[in-house]
Parts: sequence; C-alpha cells; structure tokens
Amino acid sequence: MVVVTSNDSNCSLCGHDQPHQRLRHARGIRPAVAKFLLEKYPDRWNSDAVVCPDCLNRERLDHLLKDLVKDRGELSAIESEVAQKAVDHMAVAEQVDEEFQRSATRGQKVADAVARVGGSWGFVITFVLILLSWIALNTVFLQKGAFDPYPYILLNLVLSCIAALQAPVIMMSQNRMSAYDRRKADQDFRVNLKAELEIASLHDKVDHLLHAQWEHLVEMQEVQIDLLNQIAEKRSKES
Repeated sequence: MVVVTSNDSNCSLCGHDQPHQRLRHARGIRPAVAKFLLEKYPDRWNSDAVVCPDCLNRERLDHLLKDLVKDRGELSAIESEVAQKAVDHMAVAEQVDEEFQRSATRGQKVADAVARVGGSWGFVITFVLILLSWIALNTVFLQKGAFDPYPYILLNLVLSCIAALQAPVIMMSQNRMSAYDRRKADQDFRVNLKAELEIASLHDKVDHLLHAQWEHLVEMQEVQIDLLNQIAEKRSKES
C-alpha cells in the first residue's frame, strides 16, 4: 500500500473526508482497476487521485461485473450475487443436506422410505419368497380348497394394486432427489464461480504486489546510486 503524503484527505470519487491512513493513492491501485476508474471518472481520476475503501470496493465490483459481462454475456441473478459476495469476501457454501432434510414434509419422508425399502435386495428377496409361498400354498398344499387357484387371479390383482401404488410413490421420491441434485449443482456452480473470481483477483493482487516491490527496489537502487555518487564526489574533492 502506498502511503498518502498529501494534506488533502478527500476521496477523489465521493468527496468525503477520510483519514489519511484509509485512503489509497492511485499508484497503489491495480492497473486494470485504475484504467477502469480513469474511463469511468475522467474528470476526477488521475495519477494523483486518492480513493477511500468503500468507493474502491464498489468500483472493484463494477469492474469485476464488467469483465464477467465480456466473458459470459448478460449476467444472471446468481452470477451477480456471487460476484457481490466475492468482492465482500462472503461465503457462498451452504449446508444443503441438512436444510433439505429439515424442509421435507411427512409425505416426502414416507415416499423416501418406500423408495428406500422398495429398491433394496431385502425387499426383492422377501417379495420373491412371498410369491413362491403363495403359489406353493394354492398349488400343492390346498389343492381342492385353494383360495386362489391357478392362474392366481387374486395374486395378479394384489400385484397390480401394489405396482399402481408403489410407482407414483417412488416417482415422488425421485422428483425430490432430482430437486436435491439441482440444488447441489447450483451450490457447486456458486462455489466454483466464486473460486474462479477469487483466483483471478489473487493473480491481480500478486501481479500488483510484484510490480510495487519492483518499483520499491528501483527506488532504493536510485537512492543508493545517489549516495555512491555523493561519496565519489566527496572523495574526489578531498584528493
């Protein structure tokens, strides 16, 4: 950060009085953001301008959104929200599993239980054993007094009723799982987009830091050269 040495403590963008320690000099702003400010405020922004943190964060968001529009076209509400949170360094991750389970109604929980039981090997094996027992009972053990003799019309009716009830219940659970998957995908998109923005911002900050350090090293080298020249002049006068 470049220390402001001017007596002027007014922000060049909003014009409000600010302590010197809070103001950022134009030389301390990343080149891309400084160029954006020069294009947006040609009458207020120059090489000697200073800006307060509130204005700087707001303009960084505008610059970020402008870059996103160039890359992606018109931004959606989600992209704008994630960009705002990225600038404010706010978290976008949420506990989707816990919230999804808490929001489930009693009917949805019953549908999940039916789908969970109906899609297990235990249910398949138990159902096959019941069918075999039904057929054996009416074919072998109750040959004359069978309550459902071949072709097992009552069994077909029971199976049809079970299938008619089980199918829509399982579809309810699948629809809920589809909504959960969409919510997870939306959460992953938000996190990935914020990570992308944070990484891009980090690259800009590192480049700016290297540039500032390079300028500082050049400045120190110039001071050392001036000192060496002064020493050389002094020795030449003494000799």
